[in-house]
Amino acid sequence: MTNDAGGSPALQFEVLGPIRVRRHGQELDLGPRQQRLILALLLARAGEPVGTGEIVSMLWGSQPPTSAVNIVHRYVGNLRRLVEPTLGPRTRSCLLVSNAAGYRLVTDEKSLDLLLFRRLALEARAAVNVRQPDAAMAVYSEALELWRGPCAGASDLLAEQSDAFDAIDHECARIAGEAADLSLSSDGGRSMLRALRCMATSYQYDEALQAKLMLILSAAGQQADAIAVYHSLRRKLTEELGIDPGAELRAAYRQILQSSGTDGAQEKERRQQNTKPGREAGCESCDARSVTASPEHISQSHYDGVTHTTPITVSADDVGPTGHVRSSRYLDYSVQARWAALADAGLSVKELASAGLGPVELDVSIKYMRELVFGDEIDVVTRFEYPSPKIVRLVQSVIRRSDGELVAVVTAVTGLMEIASRRLVDNAADIWADFLRDLAVVGLASPSETEQLS
Repeated sequence: MTNDAGGSPALQFEVLGPIRVRRHGQELDLGPRQQRLILALLLARAGEPVGTGEIVSMLWGSQPPTSAVNIVHRYVGNLRRLVEPTLGPRTRSCLLVSNAAGYRLVTDEKSLDLLLFRRLALEARAAVNVRQPDAAMAVYSEALELWRGPCAGASDLLAEQSDAFDAIDHECARIAGEAADLSLSSDGGRSMLRALRCMATSYQYDEALQAKLMLILSAAGQQADAIAVYHSLRRKLTEELGIDPGAELRAAYRQILQSSGTDGAQEKERRQQNTKPGREAGCESCDARSVTASPEHISQSHYDGVTHTTPITVSADDVGPTGHVRSSRYLDYSVQARWAALADAGLSVKELASAGLGPVELDVSIKYMRELVFGDEIDVVTRFEYPSPKIVRLVQSVIRRSDGELVAVVTAVTGLMEIASRRLVDNAADIWADFLRDLAVVGLASPSETEQLS
């Protein structure tokens, strides 16, 4: 490959994203779609020959025109003049060569981003093998900086998937996964969060990659975002492909829930344990009327073996003068989902009241992230945590179904109160267990039982 005066290649090919070719830094016009696809396939093969039959199949599938081979020859001629504009008539090309095996584009790691990416990945793995994680992380980061999107932007050029481009996409995702594992063990995932977010956006159905993203988000303290990733992908897999999340994705989700169940504002909760809950409003927000209410805009709630989900559709009554959902309604959604979960777990409010007990809300906070409008369909995902004997913490993610966006996160600190003495019981989890049929729904099943359910 001819270099310029500074030692850089005169031609630079980029296929880790929409296909681009630069000469001395100036981007070239690559011509019509089919011509761009031929160049993309040659670059994806990274110096390996590509037969005319394979090109014809990629461009036209099983129904090529009678002139297909001539069209391919014409496009290849155009590409030769593009990469070697000084090439004379009937002069053999040094870059785009042909023989009995097919066409081959001569490149190296200085001129083709794919080959440089592979070399950097090998260097990173070598550094890992000799226990130099910092050096490996730096090289992985350098490699992933080359990635700009799916190989050659093929999804915009082809109506159907191509094995050649898909193989490179899987290769990039696999290397990103290696980097994510190393980042999790060395810096809590911080160095890979941005790169993994970008890649996961393009490879939405790659469960292994999405699982890595969830773990890194959780390690970075963004558990709500990690949970939203899981539920968005789960919905897409179920509704679009008719399948459930695989074992790796479920395991990552369960790990996030287990790790996030032990952190939080425990000092605040310790103070609350020794105080008498005197707010009547706290009890009223969780009374029997909330349990028995069944608004028409609430669909069938369900437990998936890991968390509980309540689907809700935003009604006209929820919307304020601005056209967006009133702030107070987000809390109403969380309360409705909370009681839907308890109902699915088998709670009888009458039995609880007969025992002289009532739930009390000690504290609630909400983080708003997106606005909702009339007709939006949402999932309220509820998980139960037990940071101390007297406290039950509920963390609820409100997720918009249309785009999987995390809309809000509601965190409620609750307890069980002895109504006569107006004091919190000392063993909330044990008492809840006495009144529920399905302990897994409220996070009280043992890990082995939860694994069997999922």
